[in-house]
Amino acid sequence: MSTAATRTKYTIREDTLDETEVYVTDTQKSGPTAVVVGGIQGNEPAGYDAARDIKTWSIDRGTLVTIPQANPIAIRRDTYFNDRGNLNRKFPPGETPTTPLARAIWGVLTSYDPDVVINLHSSRGIYREDVGPDGVGQAIYPTTVSGAARDAIRTKEYMNRYHLDDSFPDHYRFKRGNLIDGTRPLLIHKVDADLNEPGFIIETTRYGTSLKTRTRWELNIVRHLLGRHGIHRTYEN
Repeated sequence: MSTAATRTKYTIREDTLDETEVYVTDTQKSGPTAVVVGGIQGNEPAGYDAARDIKTWSIDRGTLVTIPQANPIAIRRDTYFNDRGNLNRKFPPGETPTTPLARAIWGVLTSYDPDVVINLHSSRGIYREDVGPDGVGQAIYPTTVSGAARDAIRTKEYMNRYHLDDSFPDHYRFKRGNLIDGTRPLLIHKVDADLNEPGFIIETTRYGTSLKTRTRWELNIVRHLLGRHGIHRTYEN
């Protein structure tokens, strides 16, 4: 990252149990803005572990905004829900988010006018496979915005070629998931409906995988998706 670039952080929902940090890397070079959100579900640690790494990344242009631990109560409790239920059901398209934390998260997104939003998750099972528990893992779910589905396809191809070692059976191969079409009260559905920007839900599977492996997969998926949107990770100090 060049000397002109800046790293800042600030707190949302300060002095509440929801208090959590937002991290911003601004290269001071013209380019896209990306937002990465982890930890909306507190029992999906690969997402927030990956996001904690991503917040430190140097990039070549544009701005990278990261909310590593979007749902701190649920993370502390290692639960899917917080006291107000499922945070990722509090973002109704076309309406105001329905809890203070959801409104704060949405306020971060809209304040940066993002060009791409990525939400990191994991699942008990594997998408469209008859092995293990039911689930939606090993898939990248794009919004309906032009080009997003192609980005998901190219990224899953990249992951299957370079980051899925031979120890995993074929049912672990990444897929392009169904389109996120703005019809449900999830964060990326709201991105599709209200912002009309590329957005992605990333789902790895917890079935037969280690946290280290899931986190590595999510890091590589984010890096590839950002690259397809014109933001490339660099390795400057």
